[in-house]
Amino acid sequence: MKDIKNTHITTPKRVVIASANPLFARGLRKVYGDSWGEKAVVVSVSTSMEEVLSALKVYKPDLVIVDHDDRKINRETFLNSFVASDTPMRVVLVSLGEVEPVVIYDRRQLTSKQAVDWLIDPWGV
Repeated sequence: MKDIKNTHITTPKRVVIASANPLFARGLRKVYGDSWGEKAVVVSVSTSMEEVLSALKVYKPDLVIVDHDDRKINRETFLNSFVASDTPMRVVLVSLGEVEPVVIYDRRQLTSKQAVDWLIDPWGV
Protein backbone atom coordinates (compact mmCIF):
# COMPACT_ATOMS: atom_id res chain seq x y z
CA MET A 1 0.00 0.00 0.00
CA LYS A 2 1.33 3.43 -0.97
CA ASP A 3 1.94 6.08 1.63
CA ILE A 4 -0.32 8.87 0.36
CA LYS A 5 1.45 11.55 2.45
CA ASN A 6 4.68 11.00 0.53
CA THR A 7 3.06 10.93 -2.90
CA HIS A 8 3.74 14.32 -4.42
CA ILE A 9 1.91 14.95 -7.67
CA THR A 10 2.69 18.25 -9.35
CA THR A 11 1.27 19.69 -12.52
CA PRO A 12 3.96 20.91 -14.90
CA LYS A 13 4.24 24.69 -15.19
CA ARG A 14 2.92 26.08 -18.49
CA VAL A 15 5.36 28.19 -20.50
CA VAL A 16 4.69 30.41 -23.52
CA ILE A 17 7.57 31.65 -25.68
CA ALA A 18 6.83 34.84 -27.63
CA SER A 19 9.25 35.28 -30.53
CA ALA A 20 8.89 35.55 -34.30
CA ASN A 21 12.53 34.47 -34.62
CA PRO A 22 12.28 30.68 -35.07
CA LEU A 23 15.93 29.99 -34.19
CA PHE A 24 15.76 32.07 -31.02
CA ALA A 25 12.46 30.47 -29.98
CA ARG A 26 13.82 26.99 -30.69
CA GLY A 27 16.97 27.79 -28.70
CA LEU A 28 14.95 29.04 -25.72
CA ARG A 29 12.75 25.96 -25.88
CA LYS A 30 15.73 23.62 -26.03
CA VAL A 31 17.85 25.29 -23.34
CA TYR A 32 15.13 25.88 -20.78
CA GLY A 33 12.81 23.03 -21.70
CA ASP A 34 15.65 20.55 -21.28
CA SER A 35 16.83 22.04 -18.00
CA TRP A 36 13.31 22.11 -16.49
CA GLY A 37 12.57 18.50 -17.41
CA GLU A 38 9.12 17.48 -16.18
CA LYS A 39 8.66 20.63 -14.07
CA ALA A 40 7.48 22.65 -17.08
CA VAL A 41 6.15 22.27 -20.58
CA VAL A 42 6.26 24.79 -23.42
CA VAL A 43 2.60 24.99 -24.41
CA SER A 44 2.99 27.60 -27.15
CA VAL A 45 5.60 29.30 -29.27
CA SER A 46 3.78 32.42 -30.41
CA THR A 47 5.10 34.40 -33.36
CA SER A 48 2.73 37.38 -33.43
CA MET A 49 0.96 39.66 -30.97
CA GLU A 50 -2.38 38.02 -31.77
CA GLU A 51 -0.95 34.56 -31.04
CA VAL A 52 0.58 35.75 -27.77
CA LEU A 53 -2.68 37.28 -26.53
CA SER A 54 -4.57 34.14 -27.55
CA ALA A 55 -2.02 31.91 -25.78
CA LEU A 56 -2.40 33.96 -22.60
CA LYS A 57 -6.16 33.36 -22.61
CA VAL A 58 -6.11 29.73 -23.71
CA TYR A 59 -3.16 28.35 -21.73
CA LYS A 60 -3.04 30.72 -18.73
CA PRO A 61 0.74 30.23 -18.56
CA ASP A 62 2.82 30.32 -15.41
CA LEU A 63 5.73 31.86 -17.33
CA VAL A 64 6.01 33.85 -20.55
CA ILE A 65 9.41 34.38 -22.16
CA VAL A 66 9.28 37.38 -24.49
CA ASP A 67 11.83 38.17 -27.19
CA HIS A 68 12.62 41.75 -26.20
CA ASP A 69 13.91 42.63 -29.70
CA ASP A 70 10.95 41.24 -31.64
CA ARG A 71 9.10 44.06 -33.40
CA LYS A 72 6.08 41.80 -34.04
CA ILE A 73 5.55 41.43 -30.30
CA ASN A 74 4.51 44.86 -29.09
CA ARG A 75 5.96 45.05 -25.58
CA GLU A 76 3.58 47.79 -24.45
CA THR A 77 0.50 45.86 -25.56
CA PHE A 78 1.87 42.67 -24.02
CA LEU A 79 2.75 44.29 -20.70
CA ASN A 80 -0.64 46.02 -20.51
CA SER A 81 -2.25 42.61 -20.99
CA PHE A 82 0.06 41.15 -18.35
CA VAL A 83 -0.81 43.86 -15.83
CA ALA A 84 -4.55 43.64 -16.57
CA SER A 85 -4.63 39.85 -16.33
CA ASP A 86 -5.85 38.15 -13.18
CA THR A 87 -3.80 35.04 -13.96
CA PRO A 88 -0.66 34.80 -11.84
CA MET A 89 2.33 34.48 -14.15
CA ARG A 90 5.91 35.54 -14.44
CA VAL A 91 7.35 37.31 -17.45
CA VAL A 92 10.93 37.33 -18.68
CA LEU A 93 12.13 39.75 -21.36
CA VAL A 94 15.21 38.37 -23.13
CA SER A 95 17.27 39.88 -25.92
CA LEU A 96 19.60 38.58 -28.59
CA GLY A 97 21.07 42.05 -29.04
CA GLU A 98 21.59 43.12 -25.43
CA VAL A 99 23.90 41.39 -23.00
CA GLU A 100 22.08 42.67 -19.93
CA PRO A 101 19.93 43.37 -18.08
CA VAL A 102 17.40 40.61 -18.49
CA VAL A 103 14.11 41.86 -17.11
CA ILE A 104 12.07 39.47 -15.02
CA TYR A 105 8.68 40.69 -13.95
CA ASP A 106 8.96 39.83 -10.35
CA ARG A 107 9.58 43.58 -10.48
CA ARG A 108 13.34 43.32 -10.47
CA GLN A 109 16.26 43.25 -12.90
CA LEU A 110 18.97 40.63 -12.87
CA THR A 111 22.33 40.32 -14.56
CA SER A 112 22.50 37.76 -17.34
CA LYS A 113 24.23 35.29 -15.00
CA GLN A 114 21.57 35.75 -12.31
CA ALA A 115 18.83 35.32 -14.92
CA VAL A 116 20.40 32.09 -16.19
CA ASP A 117 20.50 30.74 -12.62
CA TRP A 118 16.89 31.81 -12.04
CA LEU A 119 15.70 30.31 -15.33
CA ILE A 120 17.20 26.93 -14.48
CA ASP A 121 14.48 26.57 -11.84
CA PRO A 122 12.23 29.65 -11.53
CA TRP A 123 9.78 27.87 -9.26
CA GLY A 124 12.35 26.59 -6.78
CA VAL A 125 10.90 23.10 -6.95
